[in-house]
Amino acid sequence: MANRWWSAQEIEHAVDLLAVRHVLADTALPVRTSTSPLADLRAAFEHPPVRPPASKTELALDAPALILFTSGSSGMPKAVELSRRSVIANQHNILCRSGRLPHLLDVSSPQAVSLATTPMFHVGGLSSLLTHFLTGGKIVMTESRFDAGQVLGLIEREGVQVWGAVPTMAVRVLAHPEFDSFDLSSLKSWPLGGAPVTTDLLDRIQAKVPSLRTRGLSNTCGMTEAGGFLTAADSRDLTAHPGTVGRPYPVVELRIADPDDRGVGEVLARAPTVMLGYVGMPEDQSIDDDGWLHTGDLGHLTDDGYLYIDGRSKDIVIRGGENIACPHVEAAIATHPAVVEVAAMGVPHADLGEELVAVVVHRPDAPAPTEEELRNHLDGAVSYFAIPSRWEIRSDPLPTLAGEKVDKKALASRFTT
Repeated sequence: MANRWWSAQEIEHAVDLLAVRHVLADTALPVRTSTSPLADLRAAFEHPPVRPPASKTELALDAPALILFTSGSSGMPKAVELSRRSVIANQHNILCRSGRLPHLLDVSSPQAVSLATTPMFHVGGLSSLLTHFLTGGKIVMTESRFDAGQVLGLIEREGVQVWGAVPTMAVRVLAHPEFDSFDLSSLKSWPLGGAPVTTDLLDRIQAKVPSLRTRGLSNTCGMTEAGGFLTAADSRDLTAHPGTVGRPYPVVELRIADPDDRGVGEVLARAPTVMLGYVGMPEDQSIDDDGWLHTGDLGHLTDDGYLYIDGRSKDIVIRGGENIACPHVEAAIATHPAVVEVAAMGVPHADLGEELVAVVVHRPDAPAPTEEELRNHLDGAVSYFAIPSRWEIRSDPLPTLAGEKVDKKALASRFTT
């Protein structure tokens, strides 16, 4: 499964890498390939399908089941190969943790209405879709790319009860100028994933959506290479342990590699859900000889098993020998009352090696904060060297990759060109 919003070069890369026979897409591809694309599938639906004879062939659990691509934020997308075991174990984890195993379902209750906004070519979107197929219910889907106004309208019109999103989506929905004119009382569950849920975001959701004040909010941590989700935190976890991404799912092991004096190091994960590897990259060392996946996330574990993500190993800026965790700076800037979104990143500097820059999106109903005001806001909240030296303050939303992850590569280029 691949991203239809890719550039022609990225599509050609994926097609050549997998040597695919057919490409199924909702629109014509903007490239010439040696494959045989199926441009029109309408004829396939003119006759009812013929059920093939039952096969007694046993399916190998470790055989490849599907291939998903990474976002490609730091280069060409990598093809992640997942086994049947991976897909099945991930669904077992989700159903077990959410209390939706078959014997726990109340078939007498109306089935849930769920809104799907995460791309289906991402492991989170695919996992959510498979869960709905297994448990039943109505799935509401958006058109085109994410739009906060469209989401609000669908929740009200369709009576959506469950909406899974990434924090960036939540921030933009809450900041929509017509938010208060929509009825969101049907919303009972709002699982978030892809990034830690800050205390500020949690407070804003609970204040603006009364139905979620005591329960229904959750946060998950996972990645394509892990075959899905690794941890989960419910409303009680998020309240008692602010900033956590939760504890491991039933068949997931976690450990921290080479922790520093604060206990922070690279998060390693081992589970039956972990990928077989990257297609065409046999030399990749993401999985060690003991089966531990090196996630690239920096984090720490508490004594009672709660995981906190402290940044990415590649989301650290080294300014004059001092390490700066971008997510820590972003969280501090985001507490300013006029700030809606923020991205901090490193750009080359002739003397320091790197310098920290920040792009801030301010609320449309509030005056734009000045650079001096933001620096003063950070004084005492972060180290002096972690205060950005250059800023861009804007009203337009931050650019995003598929799945609404902020495109820091595009933002950094604004300071280097």
